[in-house]
Amino acid sequence: MTSQWEEYESELRSGDADRINAVVDEIRDMSIIERTEAFKNCFAGATDLYESHEDGYIRQSCVRVVQQFAPRLPAAASLQSSDVESPSAETVHDQTDAVCGFLLEALTDDDGRVRQSAKRALKDCVRAYDALDETATIEGLIEELETMAADASGKQAKHLREAKEDAEFFLQSGLGRIIEGFQKEFGDSLDS
Repeated sequence: MTSQWEEYESELRSGDADRINAVVDEIRDMSIIERTEAFKNCFAGATDLYESHEDGYIRQSCVRVVQQFAPRLPAAASLQSSDVESPSAETVHDQTDAVCGFLLEALTDDDGRVRQSAKRALKDCVRAYDALDETATIEGLIEELETMAADASGKQAKHLREAKEDAEFFLQSGLGRIIEGFQKEFGDSLDS
């Protein structure tokens, strides 16, 4: 009998977009509790595959899978409701920290596709930290991204700075976020 990770690993190693997207969709459709359990069984395998594979598309696929396993905002929000079954706060924190650490590494990947996927996925971690009122964690992440960007060059530095800006967005007040969101979406057309 093959394990859940072995099934996913086979699909990821195939390099076939349809098969990989099916894995991502399957994980996305899991309940919060199912994802939490799958994380325990699959996170190490996904990160090992990422570290050992030469193909950038396979590494990007690992990032996408890890993003889906991340507890994310729904898990953090469910902690505040007694009506929804949720993992423990410690589990949400631990899994978010593990995913965040992995994504920081992926942001230094040589392949731009991997970095872009990691940058998008990191937003989910920051959203979860924000929902958990983990301001100090977000601030630490911003400092780490700033240091990493200073040590990088070219597109890699650009992607790290963009990830830092995304994280900084969550330190703004709710109104500030709305205004900045409108400015990014509509730009100068607001002034007309």
